[in-house]
Amino acid sequence: MADTLHSVQQALRILTMLQETEELRLSDVAARLGVGKSSAHRLLATLRESRFVDQTPSRRYRLGPAMSGSWEAAAVEHCLEVAAPHLVRLRDRTLETVHVSTLNGTNSEFRAVSESPRMVRVASKVGESIPAHLTAAGKVMLAALTSEQLHALYPGESLPAPTERAVATRSALLAELDRVRRLGYGRNVGESEEGVAALAVPLRRPSGGPVCTLTVTGPVFRFNPEGTAELSATEEHLLVALRRCAGEIERELRH
Repeated sequence: MADTLHSVQQALRILTMLQETEELRLSDVAARLGVGKSSAHRLLATLRESRFVDQTPSRRYRLGPAMSGSWEAAAVEHCLEVAAPHLVRLRDRTLETVHVSTLNGTNSEFRAVSESPRMVRVASKVGESIPAHLTAAGKVMLAALTSEQLHALYPGESLPAPTERAVATRSALLAELDRVRRLGYGRNVGESEEGVAALAVPLRRPSGGPVCTLTVTGPVFRFNPEGTAELSATEEHLLVALRRCAGEIERELRH
């Protein structure tokens, strides 16, 4: 009985490790558990049989289908809980509406908000979904995907473009995502809706991958009145506040 309980505890430790670090080698698991490689392999093999863990082509272990969805949902809920008071503070610093969003397929979903106190503002969009390629938040999450994942999501070249500024082709989207990766933020100036602008940065879990995005959004006439391709002075100021807030949230994330 004691041996069985110990094995269960070790298996749960492995799942916790893979929640904190997305991929681990057999030797990493063995070292962290303080056991030999053969013992670690037996535990991992048992978890693989039940699809709790999976193995990559490079023979690293990661959470499997039976766990990845539930872990991801838990990570998102944890992020929303941690972010809540920070959204209010960022709203107060910027006087603009602040959202936390996630990616669901090709859509960006608004999950939490602190709405601007100004008379002219972007209203809460919590519960709404917008095509990810049109939003600053969606671009940030899409930029974290692999080339294979992006081509699976966007098999065709043409994309919906509700405004003249919107990204209208897969080729243009891929180029835009390269820019997002290079600069570390997403931007939307009148792409999802005329007159609406936004800046977004990732909220990264301790393992490094983005779990949500943090966005500040408002009217174009305040964000970028000249409609320039480069960030305006106001956008530069907002981006500094956005990154500062994201860092504060990330320091509190456990998974």
